[in-house]
Amino acid sequence: MAVHTLRRRVAALGTVLGLGIALPFATGATPAYAQAQLEITKTHVGEFTRGGLGTYRITVRNTGDEPTSAAGTGFLDTYPAGITVQEVHIVSYTTETADCSGPQPPDRLGTACTSSQMEPGDSYVVDEVVFVPSDQPCTVTNTVHVEDDGSNLTASASHTIDIPGPNCPNGGDGGNGGNGSGGSILPINLNGVIPMFNNITTNNNIHSPGATNASNQNFRLNTP
Repeated sequence: MAVHTLRRRVAALGTVLGLGIALPFATGATPAYAQAQLEITKTHVGEFTRGGLGTYRITVRNTGDEPTSAAGTGFLDTYPAGITVQEVHIVSYTTETADCSGPQPPDRLGTACTSSQMEPGDSYVVDEVVFVPSDQPCTVTNTVHVEDDGSNLTASASHTIDIPGPNCPNGGDGGNGGNGSGGSILPINLNGVIPMFNNITTNNNIHSPGATNASNQNFRLNTP
């Protein structure tokens, strides 16, 4: 009887200890409150050309584990000063609908796009073709905002792009040189360089570091 009683007590103690260990882990494993989560990114495709065109690309995603509100989402992109939109293309979307109103009147300085309710993992991608003035600064930055029209979910993304051109530190016409921004290699002080080669040529003494110039020339050349 004593043996059976001891076994029952040990088993009961093991159950209590097991619960004591398991409960904290179970509490910590409880998932966070499920919700939608908006994410927006802004990049560019190819280069921006002064006096020509450039293309911004905007991607909106629901990275959460719940749908956005039934009211849908919308973003507004206002361009840097001087840049104006020419065309807007919806590249792809996995939402039920996505639509862009294109250039915003009256100044064509931005784009507005909307979508229907976004399920978890849904996204849409928009390309904005813009005109870049010939006097545009070397670097421009702007920020795009997106929000869920039926809740307080918002997100934003900033994007900076270098626009090649004369006098720009990013090289302009393909790096240093070509536009004068890389700096000249002149002046060069050739004093001592030419006499060294003259000494080698005249005396054939390249292997005699202590040899002197037999013609005793004193050649100096300094470019302005």
